[in-house]
Amino acid sequence: MRTLLIASLFAAVAGAAHAQPTTQSDEVVVTGERFHEMVRSFVEELAPPEMSEDQLARWNSRYCPLMAGIPARQAQYLVDRMSQRAFDLGLRPGDANCQANVLVFVTPDAGVLAQALADDHDLVAYYNNAEYGNSLGREALAEFVSTTAPVRWWHVAETVDRRGQVIDNDGDVIQADGTRLHRATRQDFNRVMVIVDARQASGLRFDALADYLAMVTLAQLDARADTAGIPSILNLFAERDAAGGVSTTALTDWDLAYLEGLYRAPRNAQNTRTQERAIARRMEDELLAEPR
Repeated sequence: MRTLLIASLFAAVAGAAHAQPTTQSDEVVVTGERFHEMVRSFVEELAPPEMSEDQLARWNSRYCPLMAGIPARQAQYLVDRMSQRAFDLGLRPGDANCQANVLVFVTPDAGVLAQALADDHDLVAYYNNAEYGNSLGREALAEFVSTTAPVRWWHVAETVDRRGQVIDNDGDVIQADGTRLHRATRQDFNRVMVIVDARQASGLRFDALADYLAMVTLAQLDARADTAGIPSILNLFAERDAAGGVSTTALTDWDLAYLEGLYRAPRNAQNTRTQERAIARRMEDELLAEPR
């Protein structure tokens, strides 16, 4: 699928440029630039509103999903598929007795549950300090409560040093291993909460829903991102509503390349722009590589 996608992209760009006489080398340059812009735009579109620490967060090692609100057999299928996606990125999925750090609720009363979670300050941790963790703040929390999206998510990260030790406000000294290019600290996810509107998710294939949940829990993405122009599992609900069916049922090459880029990007980079450039470079390499 990757080869067909890239070939189609190149053909479309070449066709758009056909009206003007060009040399073969000129056409290759145009095509390459177009692809580069598409990748960069995709990365920028997915980026969440800037957090106070100006670093993209990711899981360090353990990833332990817990499903609530659906029968046990269905929940186990979703958890297993999400965990496999995490394992593919080098993470360590938890066993049956692990302490859940990815909480997924399926409910017909999504708004009510979102408000209840938001009222629990310790759980949503919307204050940007060591006691409560780092999140997108009060305005984003209000949007988490008010949105009518089929799926809503809330990530909480924490500032840790290069060894993974949580940085607190007690005045502890951090070993000064930061440089002009790298910080002495990074952002690790502490927990993620996801609410699935059971009414809007009704009828979805479970493999598609599992991959959608994997995408939004393995990375912190902008809930308002518009990915209509790119093949992505994030288009799951829009495609179903527009066509009366579902065409994307799994993580696409673009999704996988993004996650691969995130989990290979420098974790202690000076800012998110540096991390986004690294993700985009990795994506280009992955998407243009021979199919695995």
